[in-house]
Amino acid sequence: MPGIIDSLLPAVDSILGVRDSAGAVIQPVFFVTRTWSGTQVGDGTAKDVEVQMLPSPGLKNFAQDIRLKEGGAVKAGDIILTNVSKNKFKEPDLDGSSPALNVEKFFRVGAKIYQVINVAEKYVTWDVQIRELTNQVRYV
Repeated sequence: MPGIIDSLLPAVDSILGVRDSAGAVIQPVFFVTRTWSGTQVGDGTAKDVEVQMLPSPGLKNFAQDIRLKEGGAVKAGDIILTNVSKNKFKEPDLDGSSPALNVEKFFRVGAKIYQVINVAEKYVTWDVQIRELTNQVRYV
């Protein structure tokens, strides 16, 4: 017998998509897949492919949060992507990992590229903590 979570999961994309249909997206979020022409990251030339994350997640920005103390799990400038659909995305889609040695995965929010710090599971959604990359080179 399926539980309440199993019955909510098929409807979660419609619920989370309300932000998109209402035009209430602060900044679109994109998956960035960077593929290097060589056999490993940094070897050869790189090409970025971007795909928008839909339904759009919420953004919790810690850029101006004075409560943060450096050295903790969340640092000033981090963003938490909230309410990421568990129906549409699995953890390997979100954790920044890649089985290929010549592929890197990032997120782009606005003009900045971020790496994944942590993925936290909730009942029907994920929260993804991301941190700005120091090297902001984009390869088109």
